[in-house]
Amino acid sequence: MTKFSPKKTLLLAGAGHAHIGMLRRFSAARLKNTDTTDADIHLISEQPQTIYSGMLPGWMAGHYQLHDISIDIKSLCVRAGVRFIQQSLVKVNAASNKVVTTGDEQTDFDYDVLSLNTGADTDMRWLYNHKDHRSDSDDTDVDVGAVNAHADTDVIAIRPLSTFITQWQRILKDAQSSEKYQLAIIGAGAAAIELVMAAQVALRNINRHHQVILICGENLLSGFNSGFRQRVIKQLHRHDITIVRERASDYRDGKLSTTHKSLPINAVIAATGVIGSAWTASTDLEIEGDGFVAVNDKQQSVSHPNVFAVGDVATRIDKYVAHSGVHSVHGGAVEADNLLAYLGDNVMKSYQPKSRTLYLLSCGDKYAIGSWGNVNLQGRWVWHLKKYIDKRFIEADKKLTKVNAHLE
Repeated sequence: MTKFSPKKTLLLAGAGHAHIGMLRRFSAARLKNTDTTDADIHLISEQPQTIYSGMLPGWMAGHYQLHDISIDIKSLCVRAGVRFIQQSLVKVNAASNKVVTTGDEQTDFDYDVLSLNTGADTDMRWLYNHKDHRSDSDDTDVDVGAVNAHADTDVIAIRPLSTFITQWQRILKDAQSSEKYQLAIIGAGAAAIELVMAAQVALRNINRHHQVILICGENLLSGFNSGFRQRVIKQLHRHDITIVRERASDYRDGKLSTTHKSLPINAVIAATGVIGSAWTASTDLEIEGDGFVAVNDKQQSVSHPNVFAVGDVATRIDKYVAHSGVHSVHGGAVEADNLLAYLGDNVMKSYQPKSRTLYLLSCGDKYAIGSWGNVNLQGRWVWHLKKYIDKRFIEADKKLTKVNAHLE
């Protein structure tokens, strides 16, 4: 009697850039009847749709509708032959090849191979600079796994995006009924810069007296060259955005505390970098730095070889790779190859980031600044280039849908 090996289970946790690319790949393969794997594939995501972060500032500024920046993950799973599970990941027990999720009820899922693309959480540790947030007897670093569970603040975190979408709509509603609405955005990176200019455009369209303030500390855009920084600062001044080069420490009762100031603020948005998601505090995977899954050049866990991770949830231990959408997409393509290679006991490849990447920063009003190594460009044409690239990413699903409809 012939014995057949049971199918392996590939579990995809999260619906970030990398897994979107993987689902599209599986979907295209099914259309051509060239399925690349015989595994049972499942995807776990808290939401049936994913917000594309690259177009979020454009939506805030009113250039896009919400459906323009959303990707229907559930439908994409159907086309890819992947089972969609609407749950939240709460624990990974790699020793027993099991993940724990919660939704209507807590559920365990077994896997043979696990891919993590869950993203990360907003780093809110700056709140703990306030004396009320520290123990008098403990000056050690705050546990990253517990930071975002702290509820004694009115600060709006940029992540998760699904929650931020609702909160931004509430800000706009409040601004409609205010004579002078003041919004502060905390952060010194490109994400904070895009948000602050988008927010200023949106609020000034409601009332020219509304004002957005950037709280950025001393190191604005520290990862970019000086020419790029100067171009950005000129755009901030063009939008009449107030720049406070101090560190924020607390926000409550309508008052934002910085190093030397106490500012009356209606709402505060934090775009203060990322730390590992809460579930990374309860896993036996090797964790590096601020709660990120430690991976090698194959995007493979350094402690459990049947676990892969890519995007903001992971960090490379062999070299520095910035957390960005560019690396999530390109690294995700390599990770997809490696997942299939691992399932088939084939040779895996290494992800080697390019020394230079194109970065396009939107400036609120259909204007953008581009950076390619030491080359910097700006103008409305740069914004339209960004729009073209972003829409091409979003609309890849629509092309697959059209092909499916034609075949049916």
